[in-house]
Amino acid sequence: MPEKEEKKGKKKPIFEKVGLVFRNPMRVEILRELSSSSQRPVDLANKLDVERQNINYHIGALKRGGIIKTQKMEVSKEEASKMKGAIVNKATENGKLKISYGVELTKNGKDIANQFIDPLYEEANLEEEHKEKRNNKKKEENRL
Repeated sequence: MPEKEEKKGKKKPIFEKVGLVFRNPMRVEILRELSSSSQRPVDLANKLDVERQNINYHIGALKRGGIIKTQKMEVSKEEASKMKGAIVNKATENGKLKISYGVELTKNGKDIANQFIDPLYEEANLEEEHKEKRNNKKKEENRL
């Protein structure tokens, strides 16, 4: 029984996971990017215009928190050869390769993105649209 208690103690409640994400704006951006599709760390670094080391640091923290995970898939040797940055873990009996390729959201990560991050960005986008409309209206009034 003590083993089960230890495992329960290690599992973080969802509010701690949310805190882990919102502790740093870069982590929020990473989750926002991953909410649309899994991606390689190098691609995330390029999109977010930060050093790969910085992305890897935050990815490590998000992995430890159970928010994201390494994307694993089974592909043919031909497909694997076209996937830059793929790490081959092992070959299967049917000739396919099990590879690690990029990172993706876990169920908790998807929940956080859907419940917190997406609505925040929707709200920010609406505010920006309203601000732009007000500015356009002022410009129009100044012309008259």
